[in-house]
Amino acid sequence: MSLLVFFSSRPSPVAPGRIRLHCLAGFLCALVLCGPAGGRAVAQPAGAPVRIAAIYDRTGEASVGTGQRDFRGAALAVAEVNASGGLLGHPVELVELDNAGTPLGARQAAKQAVAAGAVAVVGGPWSGMSKAMAEVCQQARTPFLASIATHADVTRMGDCAFRICFTDDQQGDLLARFALLALSAKTAAILVNVGSDYSMGLAATFSTAFTAGGGRVVVEKTFKTNDTDFSTQLAAVAQAGPDVVFVPSYALESGRIVRQAVSMGITSAFLGGDGWGPAMAESGREAISGQYYTTHWHPEAPFPAGRAVAEAYRAAHGESPLQPDAILAHDAVMVLADAVRRAGSLDREKIVAALARTRDFPGGTGTITFDESRNPQGKDVTIMRFEGGQAVFHATFK
Repeated sequence: MSLLVFFSSRPSPVAPGRIRLHCLAGFLCALVLCGPAGGRAVAQPAGAPVRIAAIYDRTGEASVGTGQRDFRGAALAVAEVNASGGLLGHPVELVELDNAGTPLGARQAAKQAVAAGAVAVVGGPWSGMSKAMAEVCQQARTPFLASIATHADVTRMGDCAFRICFTDDQQGDLLARFALLALSAKTAAILVNVGSDYSMGLAATFSTAFTAGGGRVVVEKTFKTNDTDFSTQLAAVAQAGPDVVFVPSYALESGRIVRQAVSMGITSAFLGGDGWGPAMAESGREAISGQYYTTHWHPEAPFPAGRAVAEAYRAAHGESPLQPDAILAHDAVMVLADAVRRAGSLDREKIVAALARTRDFPGGTGTITFDESRNPQGKDVTIMRFEGGQAVFHATFK
């Protein structure tokens, strides 16, 4: 059983916005008195805290390169909400839970969040974990906001599931157009991780869009998450000589693939989705130079709200958030807070209805308007390029 850690971001005269740790015993006592919540709101005495659960990865492969950033982004948002008076007269407490980097861990954490009486859950990062959380929250009629999970199935779990980031359909289509137009690619190879819903979904979207745009997929090979030798797949790529190689997977294995490809003399341009990130530099080393990937935010992207969150993050933690995780987690909490205020109630059904009506919310990663599938309409997609071992801003597309 995971330890539940509670944070309250109520400002104090001594240290405004300082996060204060609440003991587990206090929570257990409150849980006995109030009972677990699902669907409807637990009666909240005047001044009693409202709980929002943040479920991300402290451990497991998903934590590589992200660390505490998701939790920190959510905590910054809670501090802002409390500094502006809380939610409907109640301070907000953040319940931080580790999903252990697996769908099973995510499911267990979501059940703990529901049992803790959380009015809503925000979480990620990977689609398999987010689907597990969304399923639990749907059954409990508790709003779930996936901050950084792109697979279409996440919001298909039901009407309680919402998404803050762009979808695989959006980024897959854009990457295909980028390859065709910006890189003048006519042929492509695709290497897909068959153990990842994210990888398979993004590969399918890219393939469809690339072919529809006049391109030709000449090789499609599979691998698994724990593989370290990709010579068989890359030999087929080398023989076909495609203009681009699309690797829709995560930083660790994607970096290894690119490094091995370059060592085999493959000179095709490599493309990746938002699962890549700066952490590719560790596994891909100098081989990643000149390769491209998508992301949700960058300090040079034209989103003023995102720059403000990044500045607050830097002031609080002494470093830049670098990747978009913290900004997206911040967006998720702020979109939720906006919905609660518009609903005028802590009733979960009313919050779900208010979330569905979200229009033109000025998020740090762009304007957020939910469509009928509870995905953001027309989110901007940022293209990054590796240069000298660093990920640098290339362009922003819609």
